[in-house]
Amino acid sequence: MKIVDMHLYLYDERFNTPIITPKIKLEKRKALFVALVTDNNVYYYGECNAFETDWYTNETIDEAQIQVKEWFESIQDIAFYTFDDIISSLNHLSKYPATRSMIVMACYQMFFKLTDFSVAYGATVSGLAEENILQLSQTRPQRVKIKWSDSILDDIKTVEKLSFKPDIVVDANESITEAEITKLTTIGNNRLLYIEEPFKSLEMLKQFYIYELPPVAIDEKADTVNNILEAIDAYAIAVVVLKPFRLGGIDKVLDIIKALSDKNVKIVIGGMYEYGLSRYFTAMLAQLCDYPSDITPEGYYFEKDIVDRAGILKGGSIYFEPPKVKSTRLTRIY
Repeated sequence: MKIVDMHLYLYDERFNTPIITPKIKLEKRKALFVALVTDNNVYYYGECNAFETDWYTNETIDEAQIQVKEWFESIQDIAFYTFDDIISSLNHLSKYPATRSMIVMACYQMFFKLTDFSVAYGATVSGLAEENILQLSQTRPQRVKIKWSDSILDDIKTVEKLSFKPDIVVDANESITEAEITKLTTIGNNRLLYIEEPFKSLEMLKQFYIYELPPVAIDEKADTVNNILEAIDAYAIAVVVLKPFRLGGIDKVLDIIKALSDKNVKIVIGGMYEYGLSRYFTAMLAQLCDYPSDITPEGYYFEKDIVDRAGILKGGSIYFEPPKVKSTRLTRIY
């Protein structure tokens, strides 16, 4: 099989409700897509989870466009017989994990059959306005993740008062300061499933071992297998959030899951406000996890998508079918 052509597209959709984190407010989600065309004229699509700016990682959409074009030029018309052959062509993209992840997503479909499956529903809310509470009450996720804010204690109480009883997670995005430590210790260790990235530096955890803190998860710091293993050993990390676009793609995540299998830590797969294509593969990996991952149903973030039936909510779980990209909804840029 040869990859004989490549197309690049953009898709830009407004969020149903703006995303507000300790780092940024997002009104819409621009995403880059690649289509790799094989010599039998089949199109395989990949979604890039980088953003327009470097607010989350250094790699942006513009950088990903440059890197994927250079990769395609280097492999065009070369015959690939296995998935490992393709993977070998990506060695130079280790510094561009979002680009690599997008390519791997497309190439994975060339060699592996996609199936139907269901996974647990793990919702993420940015603030608890009335529409957020109504959405949670209607969809009843198994896990609710709340972003850290000045109102975090009240937000936790609000979720605890819902008519159903989901597990609660707090995502601090490395934003908790020493002045806010009292809030963290007030939460205690038994109200949360875990707290993601409480501090900019994990060294701060050593100051609070005397307190009964919730289990701590790494997310932003889970960027290489070595950093993950070092954090587990040095700071007794209980949960690791694996984001495919930050680690380099599906194959990298599968390798890390194997490496963590005997470490007695829990694994979660992290999404990044994804459209239906990427969400399918995030959910596919989430089948291997211990806790509900960042998997949301169709329509949760966006009214429109590039995949129909991109995660159908069924009784607290989300049912996925192999994604079929509607290319006419995309804007071609290359």
